[in-house]
Amino acid sequence: MTNVEQVLARAHSAAGRSTLYWLGQGGKDPRAALPSSGLAIAGEWLNLPRDQQQELQPLAKAWGIDVHDPTLVMEACDCSGFVCWALGFARHTDPAPFTDPDGWIFTDSIWADATGPGVRFQAVDRARPGALVVYPRRGSGHSHGHVGLVVAVNAAGRATRVLHCSALNASTAPLDAIKVTAPEVFEQQARSVYAWCSEVA
Repeated sequence: MTNVEQVLARAHSAAGRSTLYWLGQGGKDPRAALPSSGLAIAGEWLNLPRDQQQELQPLAKAWGIDVHDPTLVMEACDCSGFVCWALGFARHTDPAPFTDPDGWIFTDSIWADATGPGVRFQAVDRARPGALVVYPRRGSGHSHGHVGLVVAVNAAGRATRVLHCSALNASTAPLDAIKVTAPEVFEQQARSVYAWCSEVA
């Protein structure tokens, strides 16, 4: 078990390292120094569905990435990988109520656990530093869900700053997927909930 200060310090240590956003990457080894995984861009690019290539093309252009360069390896992560790593566990485990049937922890499984059985993630009415803010893909109108760590709140218990990994973060200077931002991306989504992880004291 870890405490809030450790989670937030670990999460902040990953910011400012020019991490590329890539769906399905990062968070695989909680003992690693960073949440990201080394990604061979060209090989991964060839296996992406066309809609994901189209989604990532502007990001690749902004970063000056040649997606066909077979020698190019970059550190990459997504929101769920980042959050799992910051919390100190791997994003893949034995199947459980907080995973999908294959054992993956991601936005929809976090949200479903928080709004349902509450085995690892429990919904809370008020944000506090170290809490998650999450919405699922299902029913959101977006092609992906999103999750981040609350780092600051106001007196009403609403998040004012969130540390998260996103394509939007990666597309604006400084080019880094992991940043502290205002919570608008979560506030604009009606299905967003705050959740507390039972692994954090």
